Amino acid sequence: MITLSIARFRLLFREPFGTAHGLRKGTDSVFVRLERDGLLGHGEATLPPYVKETQASVVQLLGSPELKNVLIREGVGLAELLDSDPWRASPGARAAVQCAYNELLIKGSNAIHSSDPDDPRTARCMVTLGSGEPAAYASRIAALPAGFPVLKVKLGGPFDLAILREVCDHDERPLLLDANQGWRSVDQALLALDAAGAGRVIALEQPFPKDRWDLHAALGKRTKALVIADESIQGPDDLERAPGVFGGVNLKLMKCGGLDVARSMAERARELGMQVMLGSMSESSLGCAAMLSLAGLADLLDLDGPWLLSNDPFEGMELCEGQLRTTVTGAGYGVQERMPRLLEWYPIGA
Repeated sequence: MITLSIARFRLLFREPFGTAHGLRKGTDSVFVRLERDGLLGHGEATLPPYVKETQASVVQLLGSPELKNVLIREGVGLAELLDSDPWRASPGARAAVQCAYNELLIKGSNAIHSSDPDDPRTARCMVTLGSGEPAAYASRIAALPAGFPVLKVKLGGPFDLAILREVCDHDERPLLLDANQGWRSVDQALLALDAAGAGRVIALEQPFPKDRWDLHAALGKRTKALVIADESIQGPDDLERAPGVFGGVNLKLMKCGGLDVARSMAERARELGMQVMLGSMSESSLGCAAMLSLAGLADLLDLDGPWLLSNDPFEGMELCEGQLRTTVTGAGYGVQERMPRLLEWYPIGA
């Protein structure tokens, strides 16, 4: 029998994090732990305020009799359960359970679930600069962790051009501009590109509202910069519509609902000629390390969550010569709970 424990937690940013959605100081999360024969598998559901799921809804689903019955059978039928409507409609909860069970299987086989350091495709890693007052950007850029080869800049507000001038004055790295659906016209995006220096911008991420595929297509015809979908592509069906509109896709566990879907979408995106970006919704080292296992399929990695948090309950990720690595030896995702432990675990569904 597999036992299930959960820990409610609020991840806190080192400094308030701003996007076009607003400013926030932290993110509610639910961590999942599965145990069988002394082996532990971990997963997390990280729930920013703009998603439908909440801690309460995730905990309710985790306590369902259907999941309890699957765990009694040591995971038999879990794939079918996770493909049922309640779980597909709750991608954060699904991702937490799927990732935890996946790590349990990996540990049981004594494998190491990590990216291949010899993979010929080396994804470019980025660190994120949240939006804020332009006058503060010099000091904020200086405080960013060193070594990340790409700087991701959150935009989509009234001070975008002033922000980009400050960024260009104080940092020389290639830029990825993420407007989080905040722009409303192609000309607005082109002005931002011009302010940043079009040759310096490697990509524009989700510049327009998620349903404005027409604007994204029009922008792609007027710039050579890669246009990446985030909110516009929630699942496999959206991905099939993307060629000719988006040149890349940002895949996140909290959107996909687990590593299984993320992997299949990454593989399909490459078949469609799209670039793949692996991102997060402010997950801890645990969620970012799980996603890092797919790095061999990626062109860009937006997995800097551990460097943005002040109370990461897991440890084991590092940046070495511009590449992300996990450092905890042994099986699993290569990270472990931090000591002393920050998470309080409670059994559920017993």
